[in-house]
Amino acid sequence: MLCCWLAMTVSAQTTIEPNLKWGKPTDEEMTMAVYDADKDAAAVVLCQLTTVDYTMDLNNYMVNYNVKTRIKVLKDEGKDVANISITYMDNRKRQYAQENIDEFKATAYNLENGKVRKTKIGQDKLFKERVDEDYVVAKAAIPQVKAGTVIEYEYVLRSNVFYRIHDWEAQKDIPVAYTNYRLEIPARLMFNVETSGIFPLQSTVTQGTLVYQTSSDAMARKGKCPTNIYNCTGRNFPALKKDDYVWNIRDYYTKVTAELQRLNYSDGTYEDMRKNWEQVDDVLYDHPDFGERLYKHSKYREELLASGISEIADLKDKVSATFNFLRQRLVWNGEYELAIKSQSDIVKNGSGTNADLNMMLINMLSDVGVKAYPAVMSTRRHGRIPKTYPTLNKLNTFVVAVPYGSSWIYVDASSADGYLNVLPANLYTDQARILQKGAASQWVNLQKIGEARTQLTIKASLTADGVLKGEQTAVYTGNAAAQERIRFRQATDSTAFITSKATQEGLTITSCNMDGIHDFSPTVTEVTQFTKQGTIADGHIYINPFTELPVTSNPFSDKERMLPVEFPYRSAYSINVQLELPEGWQLEELPQSVRASALKSASGHIIYSSADKRNVTINYQFRISNVYCDNTQYDALRQLFDLFANHAKDMLVVKKL
Repeated sequence: MLCCWLAMTVSAQTTIEPNLKWGKPTDEEMTMAVYDADKDAAAVVLCQLTTVDYTMDLNNYMVNYNVKTRIKVLKDEGKDVANISITYMDNRKRQYAQENIDEFKATAYNLENGKVRKTKIGQDKLFKERVDEDYVVAKAAIPQVKAGTVIEYEYVLRSNVFYRIHDWEAQKDIPVAYTNYRLEIPARLMFNVETSGIFPLQSTVTQGTLVYQTSSDAMARKGKCPTNIYNCTGRNFPALKKDDYVWNIRDYYTKVTAELQRLNYSDGTYEDMRKNWEQVDDVLYDHPDFGERLYKHSKYREELLASGISEIADLKDKVSATFNFLRQRLVWNGEYELAIKSQSDIVKNGSGTNADLNMMLINMLSDVGVKAYPAVMSTRRHGRIPKTYPTLNKLNTFVVAVPYGSSWIYVDASSADGYLNVLPANLYTDQARILQKGAASQWVNLQKIGEARTQLTIKASLTADGVLKGEQTAVYTGNAAAQERIRFRQATDSTAFITSKATQEGLTITSCNMDGIHDFSPTVTEVTQFTKQGTIADGHIYINPFTELPVTSNPFSDKERMLPVEFPYRSAYSINVQLELPEGWQLEELPQSVRASALKSASGHIIYSSADKRNVTINYQFRISNVYCDNTQYDALRQLFDLFANHAKDMLVVKKL
């Protein structure tokens, strides 16, 4: 059955009738200078045709992906579309996991002196690069491409991985004027085919027939098998581009996915191919590069036992001490993986992926008497795990989960700047699965544990020459502490760190005492002595009383947004300012106090008050309550950020008596 999930309706746009004839762009396509539906587009997909079908010999199947694409380059910055990249499976150790590309050819069409000039390349221009043990990427650069060029390319990808059909994406990071997907599957292979995404496809399901060879004898009679044909068409799809508030843009592309449910054999028997997550768990438990490593001692067992860590009574302190023991010996190499290398290789290299180090940490925690389990996931940059079917292929890493009363403690070896439950934002997925052999695995939402909290207390006085002078105590907690440590580590030294902070905040910092900046701890505290120069004019002092703010500009400048907003983690920012004015001066004007919220996503207030004419108190609060903001809430969110960005420029006005 073809199931459609349509989140919104496409607005009416100018329709370009597709040219379905390959090898001869139309005059309209050659002279086209702008795409009416998106006049800023640097390039547009004029037509893309994808046909997926099967060839069959008895019970042996091959999948053929026939792809044809025509793109118009409208601006010089759109020339990158001529760099073709095709990823496919090629595992030399597994003959049942082989794919290859045939019949690749591409042409650039340019209009020169009223005539169309063609520049062609073929299969020999494909450069193949191995990504890992399983995958290869084939690359080609189509020459002679510039603004005004029409490019066409086509290829056939043949695959013996008959039980898994590649996802088909109808959208790209450039507009798509017309796209068609035709998928024909033998009825013996019962797939669940689904569409998802923001924009709807016109879809039909019909029946067909596949003719196949019944034996290896060329003279043998032909067999026939009924097929299901899924035909999906999309028109005038806008570009979906990456931005800073979407982790994986492909999560929102309109696409078609297919999952094999059952395999019927010619003798009338069948095999149920549907998996549940418990079966995926079992695959992981039995894998030599994952599950079999869970029950080993670490290479550091003797050192750990001699260190006295096992005698620590408090569980959090014991986990922290074990993590510190690990990070003094091993470093993260910057990569996320699911499979584990050998402990000997990790120790020898002194580094490893986060999975290598996390498995070592699980083994080390076991050595000191702490139960720990892997929480497997797909990182946020890698994309969401499908909601409708279990899959091992989408999982790409794990973090360490430690039972703590009725809850859990989470730690990841890639987060040396963090603390317990303080992970890199990329790991705050809402779908992590804790594997506990002998007990039921469970799903957890890690977005509930991540939060950056910043609390500033400022006590200052204003001098008659317009200088704000005082002390700021900043307490950074959770992910805010981790970010402060990262900024410190990225600076060349403490002087450079303080200079950078002063420059960003418009201050002169005379001293800065830091506590926790090098520690594996929940907080970083900084006590800063500072001065800030105001403006004096016509017997008045104008001064912005804040030393730093979470919102100084609005990142959401577009009036409308198709996509949701995804924040790194929840955050809470509070500032308390106590300001004394100089003798002989008094407050003339306070900025207006404000209070606002964007439904359940974010909220804040700035409250100005004065006990007398010489003492001012300001309370500032800003909070991101949810990491996910639906696009229906976007306008309220945009207005909230706009409001606080404007109030970041507020000035206290003080006049001379």
